[in-house]
Amino acid sequence: MKKRILLVVLIGFLAKIYSQDKKIEFQLSLGSTLSIPKTSELTNTNVDGSPEIKSSINIGAYILPSFNYLINENSSIDFGIGFYLDRFSIEDKMGAITNKGNRNISQIQIPVNYNFHFGQDKSYHFGIGGFTSFLISAKEKGDTITDFTQIIIDPNDPTFSSNSTVSYNNDIKDNYNSVSFGAFIQLKKFFSFSSEKRGFILLKINQYINSIKNNDSDSDLSQYIEFKNEKEPTTVNLGIGIII
Repeated sequence: MKKRILLVVLIGFLAKIYSQDKKIEFQLSLGSTLSIPKTSELTNTNVDGSPEIKSSINIGAYILPSFNYLINENSSIDFGIGFYLDRFSIEDKMGAITNKGNRNISQIQIPVNYNFHFGQDKSYHFGIGGFTSFLISAKEKGDTITDFTQIIIDPNDPTFSSNSTVSYNNDIKDNYNSVSFGAFIQLKKFFSFSSEKRGFILLKINQYINSIKNNDSDSDLSQYIEFKNEKEPTTVNLGIGIII
């Protein structure tokens, strides 16, 4: 909560400082984040039951106050500080055990990018840039399903059940780096709300670089399985913004 309050105060302070500069615009955008499906093979062995994590599409949200500095009519620079909630649907399989759930990753993100202006009235901005993320929280909630048909158990045993489901709610913040980096491309299309107000729609593709920690070589399983890293996430932002 303190980080969010500090973020609002900082943005307001910077907006007041630069409001008189005609080359600088204060922009506020918000919208959804969509996770891109990925599959990570977490071991280089070919034995049955090798660990695997599959992510599928899930929807999060973001809000990004930012400044646009106009270099000339053909280019500009964006700088912002925003809050992002990335969500991922996860299926984590290892042999007879499958975890199915949702991950929620909350973070403060600072993106910086260079824009190329093109199109009629230079209303399109294509940007290339990078970002730094500061982790706030990381949680995963779902169900652990055990398929007992893959385990040597007498099916005539009266206690036998073909599967068992147990709910879990884990704090996985230790699985992520507190500070991470990434790169992105984005496209903005500007339009007019009225004679005095302008806005834009935004499409942005983010690729994280080091958000997930390397696997722990001291793990009890490391003597049996050589783990590879889980693939770094990719997300897509769809949003709408206004120039203040």
